[in-house]
Amino acid sequence: MTGYALLIPEFLVLAAAFWALFAELLPGHDRGSAWAGFAATAVGAAIAALQPLSATSPFAGHLEFDGPARFVRIAVLVLAAVWLLWTAGRGTGRVREAVALALFTTLGAMLMAGAVEIVTLFLAIELATMPAYVLIGYRRDDVLGMEGALKYFLLSMLTSLVMLYGFSFVYGMSGSTRFAEIDLTHSGTLGLLAVALVLVGMLAKLSAAPFHFWAPDAYEGAQPWTVAFISTVPKVAGAVATVRLLSVVAHGSASTGTIVAVVAGASMILGNLGALTQTDIRRMMAYSGVAHSGYLLVAAATLSKAGFLAAVVYSVAYAFPSLAVMLIAAEEGSGLSDFNGLSSRRPATAWALVILLLSLIGIPPLAGFFGKLFLFQAALAHGETVLVVLAVAMSVVSAGYYLRIVRAMFFAEATAEHRGAITSRVAAVAIAACVLAVIGMGIAAGPLVATLGAFAR
Repeated sequence: MTGYALLIPEFLVLAAAFWALFAELLPGHDRGSAWAGFAATAVGAAIAALQPLSATSPFAGHLEFDGPARFVRIAVLVLAAVWLLWTAGRGTGRVREAVALALFTTLGAMLMAGAVEIVTLFLAIELATMPAYVLIGYRRDDVLGMEGALKYFLLSMLTSLVMLYGFSFVYGMSGSTRFAEIDLTHSGTLGLLAVALVLVGMLAKLSAAPFHFWAPDAYEGAQPWTVAFISTVPKVAGAVATVRLLSVVAHGSASTGTIVAVVAGASMILGNLGALTQTDIRRMMAYSGVAHSGYLLVAAATLSKAGFLAAVVYSVAYAFPSLAVMLIAAEEGSGLSDFNGLSSRRPATAWALVILLLSLIGIPPLAGFFGKLFLFQAALAHGETVLVVLAVAMSVVSAGYYLRIVRAMFFAEATAEHRGAITSRVAAVAIAACVLAVIGMGIAAGPLVATLGAFAR
């Protein structure tokens, strides 16, 4: 399979996005757009999984379909399919605009995964993030949502411009925009400046410190079901884009690894300590996302092939439980007290949430444990002992706020004013798919990493 046939999953997502834009005139109307998007992403994921790996780019060095790219494309499509399935069953109000925006973000994320050229990568990043601004402020009558969207927009635009400025330095010093032809080995101080400017943009996309301050306010103002998407799909694509860029620019300065290591440590500390005091699940998961960005940067700081692969795998291992937790919050409520007595109201959902939270903590044999294990192995192999010790300590701290949710579900009584969620079989299937993904990735973690490593360049 060569040429444009390799982009069949992207074409399916694009077609579904246009379906959602004109859903009022098409069969199924509003909810039909979510079902069409689910069908497109599910079929696209199957096609992407069956496509052969390509060692060379059929698109003149702009896109490359190697092992990590295929893994991330499949993961992004599955995450989008789960979100669209839940939206079809439970999404509140009109959903067709949100579906269209989410599908355009998915398309950008897929292109980010395979981008091996600066201009292609930058356009894909903007395609993946611009619809997210609107998703955060999806309800125009919600002042907090509009405020959060504005904060996200302003910081993201500023950091994107800084990153673009850094790309101009990279092009000026190397004479090429293609990753394979970029060489900053003898660029000196100017090369370090270029690397720093580029990292500013990517770290903001990952909501890593010190560019994380937008996330808690933006998530708190947004609807939980839109936060579920925004906090996962763009982050997975951002992780693979970051490690690809690091693999290219890392040779320009010996200080690159140190910069990434400092950011990783700051993100883990600020993220976990910030989450400890939160009573709103959206803010808690926002700070948790900052911490998890720090974890994956622990491996990326090694500037090694093993570290880059571990970071990509971990981003996906984090995304599935995070998506499901926020979808459950969309059903029950975003306050911690809304989870009181969940085990008596919805025992299956409560136990599913326990599995998801244990994976986020890093308890075996779930995906989060093996994701962190691969991170720590890669970091220890390259002498990052201090970072690993810090990451383990912060993982223990994270148990403090994740287990607060478990305590509320099993040991607290439901408040009288809480009505609980209206059950939906379609939404339950979406949550179950995330739980199965968390368990399945844990079981198949070794072969998965081995396969990705065999085909990574």
